[in-house]
Amino acid sequence: MLVSAVIPCYNAQSTIVRAVDSLLHQSIAIDEIIVVNDGSEDNSLQVLQNIAKENEKIKILNQENKGVSKARNVAINEARGKFILTLDADDYFEPTFLEKAILKFAEDANYGAVMCGYVRIIDNKKVLPYIPSEISLKSCLFNNGALSCLLFKKKAIIEAGGYDEKMVEGYEDWDLNIRILKAGFTFGILREVLFNYVDTPGSRTYTATPNDMELRMYMYYKYKDLYQKNASYIYQQLISQNIQLRRRQKKVKQSMSFKLGDKIIDSLRVVKHILNFKRQ
Repeated sequence: MLVSAVIPCYNAQSTIVRAVDSLLHQSIAIDEIIVVNDGSEDNSLQVLQNIAKENEKIKILNQENKGVSKARNVAINEARGKFILTLDADDYFEPTFLEKAILKFAEDANYGAVMCGYVRIIDNKKVLPYIPSEISLKSCLFNNGALSCLLFKKKAIIEAGGYDEKMVEGYEDWDLNIRILKAGFTFGILREVLFNYVDTPGSRTYTATPNDMELRMYMYYKYKDLYQKNASYIYQQLISQNIQLRRRQKKVKQSMSFKLGDKIIDSLRVVKHILNFKRQ
C-alpha cells in the first residue's frame, strides 16, 4: 500500500465532504482515507458514515474529543501506507497534488515530506497565494515555514515521535516539523499553488493566536538546547524582522492616506474640544 490520507474531523459537517472529495479526485488514486471523528457535536459522524457507504476506501474512526494531535496519531497508527497525506476537514487539495508530490519524493531520498504553495480562501474568494521557501532546522525554530497539510513519509513521522498530544491549542504541526528536521530529514517543495486553506472562524488558527506566547515558550523549553545552539541566527532574524516592520511603519506614515487620516483625526479633536467648551 502506498498512500494513506488522514483527516481529523471536529464539527465539520459542512466541509468534510469537500475535503474527502478532493482526495477521491486526485489524479492518482489514494489507497485509503482514514477520517477520525473527534467527538463532533454536530452531524459530522452521520455525514461521514454516509460517504463511507459509497466508497470502501474511506474508513471512519470515532473517539471522544481529545484534540487534533491525538486524532492524527490514531489515524497514522492505523494507516498502512508508506506515505501519509494529512488534510484538515475544512481545507482541500487540487487534483494533481499527490501525483506531483510522489514524483518530487523521487528526486531526493532524504525528503521526509513534500509540500506545495497554497492560497487562502476568505469569504469564498481565493487570496494571498503563497509559495513556501526552503526550510532548515534553524529556520524552523524561528518560524514554521511548512504547511500542516502535506505528504509525509510515514517513516519520518514515526521516527520523529508523532504529534505532541499536549499541544491542544495549536502549533502541533510546527512542533512535528522541528522534530522531523532534527531527525535528519528534509522538506521538498512544489513551487505551485495546489492547496486551498479555508479561513474558517473558530478554527485552530484562531485558538492558537491568543495563546501564541504560551505555545512558543512551550516549544522553547522543549527544544532549549537547539534554541541556545542557534541563538545567533535567531537573534539576527529578529533584528531583520524588526527593521522590516519599522520600514513598513515609516512607509505607512508617509503615505497620503495616512496623512489624510491624521488630519481628519486632528479636525475631529478640534470639533470635540469646541463642543466640550460650549457645554461648560
